[in-house]
Amino acid sequence: MKKPSTYIIIILTALMAACSYPRSESASAELTRAEEAFYESDYASAMNIAASALDLPQTDSIVFARLYDIIARCHRSAGNPQAELSYAQQAAEWAPNDSLVRQEFVISAINAGQHELAMKQLELMDSTDEFRLHMLPLPAMKTGQTDLARDALVHLYSNDLWMPVSQMAMLAEIYYSDGMHDRASAVIDGIDPTQLSDPDDLKSMVKYYDLTGNTQMAMVTVRKLASVLESLLAEASSQEVYSRLYEIEHSARTERQTLDRNRIVVLSLCVALLLLAAGMVTWGLLYRHASERRRLLQKQNDLLMLSIERRRAMSDLFSERNRSIELMGNLMIDASISDKGATKRISATLADEIERFRSAEVIEEIAHTLNECFDNIITRLEKDVPTLSHAERVLMLYSAAGLSARVICLLTSQTPGAVYAQKHRIRKKIQASEATASDQQQYLDLL
Repeated sequence: MKKPSTYIIIILTALMAACSYPRSESASAELTRAEEAFYESDYASAMNIAASALDLPQTDSIVFARLYDIIARCHRSAGNPQAELSYAQQAAEWAPNDSLVRQEFVISAINAGQHELAMKQLELMDSTDEFRLHMLPLPAMKTGQTDLARDALVHLYSNDLWMPVSQMAMLAEIYYSDGMHDRASAVIDGIDPTQLSDPDDLKSMVKYYDLTGNTQMAMVTVRKLASVLESLLAEASSQEVYSRLYEIEHSARTERQTLDRNRIVVLSLCVALLLLAAGMVTWGLLYRHASERRRLLQKQNDLLMLSIERRRAMSDLFSERNRSIELMGNLMIDASISDKGATKRISATLADEIERFRSAEVIEEIAHTLNECFDNIITRLEKDVPTLSHAERVLMLYSAAGLSARVICLLTSQTPGAVYAQKHRIRKKIQASEATASDQQQYLDLL
């Protein structure tokens, strides 16, 4: 049985396919509308429709190439060769193998004066292609390939193929430059410049008449050229082509600026959110660190209070039992300094009590009491610090029982310096043990 995620993926795929199908039909329909407007000479509407259709998702590269081609031809009609070439080049990138798109790219390159680019495209075509023969002469002449241009023009003329007046004038110019004046005259014989309406044809005839020195025909042709250009400008103005093209370009530029502005706003918001998130993370880490430090300080304070409380408990536990020996021990030590006779009397009275505290029974009784009151602390000490000697264990028990250093010196027959040195060694052994920090603190509290 398929997993639920598989069904979800299938459903999403179906929805995407369902949504994309109408869009594909819409792009094709928009291309048809743009072509109809273009063939009706409504160039501004054609460009507007094609430009809007480019915002649809990519479905068919041929459709999008034709849309770019429509925009390029609209710019051609408005006399904007650079924009024409830009859109024609994009159309060729979308459909490099489409013959119509490639032909329009060649025408746009020639109109923009990019003759080398036009030659590169023409070289990719079949040498017998009629379009190639018609388009080749001008870029070939501009790139210095006169022989190639002559061959193409001669082939068209000798085979009675259709030739525009501009190409006939170019062939006549080549013949005249080669000294074949009769052939040049035969080529343009019957052409009346006053009947021409194509500016390129008129320009070519003016160039030929200038070459042959026919000033009178050159002037007539120039007047006709000026009239044609004026009428074309008036026609473009009457259709508001320039103003509408400007509106379209301005609208597209405004949309791009809006998109860029929105992108900057979104990027700024993302950066702000990232900075805010980084600040919150940093604050959280600092707060956690501060909380951890407070917790450690509180733990240390609790341990200190526990240690004080434990010492107080041990002192209360043994205070009554140890009061007599503590008192007599201190008296004997103090009397030994001033009164030798008093020392003998105190020593005689204290002898039995000292012997009792030195006995194994009392020592084990202290250990047993500590174990009962403090969770087997002596047993755990002996297990965690097995290197303690018997004398060190006894010293710890005496210290835990609340006996002062003076009395411990009396019971162990050691000097105060020796007792403190022995305590120091015990601390080192406890700190070097593998016991936990809390257990080590409990063991040190016994001292």
